[in-house]
Amino acid sequence: MQPNNEWQRVSPIATVYFFVKSIPHLINFWPALVPLLAGGETLRHMALMYGVPALLVFLIVGVFLQYWFFSYKVELTRLTLRSGVFNRKRLTLDFDRVQQADIAHPFYFRPFNLATLGFESAGSAQQEVDVPGLSVQAAENLRQLVLEQAAQAGATEGDADNSIAAGEPEFSLHLPPAEILRYGLMHNTLLYLAPLAAPLGQYLGPLIETSVASLEHSQVYGLVTWVSDNLAVSVTLVLALMAVLAGTALLFGLSVILALVRYWNYHLTRVGDRFQYRAGLTTIRTRGFKHYKLQKVTISQGLIARLLRRHTVHISKAGSFGAAQAQNNQRFIVPVLDIVNLLLLRGELSLPTAQWQSISRFYQVFPVVSLSVITVAAVAVGWFALGAVSLLGLLFIPFIYGYFWRRWHCLGYYRSAEWLALRTGFIGFTERWLPTGKLQKIRVVATPVSRCFGLVHLQVWSADGVLTIPCLPAAMASELRDSLLTDVVNYRRAWL
Repeated sequence: MQPNNEWQRVSPIATVYFFVKSIPHLINFWPALVPLLAGGETLRHMALMYGVPALLVFLIVGVFLQYWFFSYKVELTRLTLRSGVFNRKRLTLDFDRVQQADIAHPFYFRPFNLATLGFESAGSAQQEVDVPGLSVQAAENLRQLVLEQAAQAGATEGDADNSIAAGEPEFSLHLPPAEILRYGLMHNTLLYLAPLAAPLGQYLGPLIETSVASLEHSQVYGLVTWVSDNLAVSVTLVLALMAVLAGTALLFGLSVILALVRYWNYHLTRVGDRFQYRAGLTTIRTRGFKHYKLQKVTISQGLIARLLRRHTVHISKAGSFGAAQAQNNQRFIVPVLDIVNLLLLRGELSLPTAQWQSISRFYQVFPVVSLSVITVAAVAVGWFALGAVSLLGLLFIPFIYGYFWRRWHCLGYYRSAEWLALRTGFIGFTERWLPTGKLQKIRVVATPVSRCFGLVHLQVWSADGVLTIPCLPAAMASELRDSLLTDVVNYRRAWL
């Protein structure tokens, strides 16, 4: 694809892209549900008969108009995009600001050999330019053209090797389906939906009773009664526990399926100082970053991940911060790593072996003493109402001590020549690594209580939020702050 001054249209199949993008906007019509719910059966019938078809027609017409008014122009030094129906927009992206080019292959484009090309510019929290409905070859050519122009403009160092095909990978990591399956088990965010089932409890009783009646003459009922007799519990309770187990298994199954769809055939490579991965089942996506744009590395291991002996790595890069949705779409993630691959990746990212330093025990002692005093006071008050039974509340004190001791034991920080790291955890752990030369703000904070013991908190701001090292001796925190400021002043390399 060569630069020219002619406006070009994308494939008509791109209407599917605009349709998918328009669906989230339907939530803006939620106020219409209030009168529908309170307006009676007649109003709901009319809405179903006329409102829903009218809404679909409105959506289809809007999608067609979005496609009709969408066009782009590739010039010698910039890419210009026209879009919008009533609110017309004209967006120009100069090639010398391009930092990242990603090609996505959504499932609805793949049968037609089409793709979506997105460009990310300097300082952007999300992709500023999306060009959907291009042929795969045209998208590749346009990406190469833009990156070559950006390299010639001298905007970044070596962006001409943005494409993974620029050379043989010096580092390569491929995750088989079994590893992706483990990721689905490790990060089952659907479990947060479990509390939503609580309001359904009023319906579970009659449902379980109906299930008991229907299973009474089946082989399953024999198994249920056998479990009930051996555990000395009711059949209803056994069925309820089986329903909970079935629901949990269903949530884990859905999580595994989502993980396979998102990270199928995950392939991570490094060419020079550029990392890139390609993954996806229905929609194939590429994500990449240059090493000098790295802002934070997060290594995490939760409860299930610890049982599976696996880890997850998130890498924050320049230009990937802002709205939560944009950050989730643009973040660079290595979903699951065993200990061997984790060590290899740490070496590729130049992360040193950490010698974690503990913080003051005040971090543990103060909350333990405070909560223990509150517990003893509550037991003393409960003595007059409940008598000796209230003494059982004292059993919480060992649990309080164990909880905060474990948190203090897992908490540590590490300072090297180029990195500042903080480790937190309880059962698993989370490590956050920040390049010291890219820190944006450093502050020493003393609370009224910690000041009495000569302790302060060191707060460090980066492009990806704040990191706090608590309960440091004041002299040590000041020395650490001064050394970090020296690293920031002496840092001379590019990082955006």
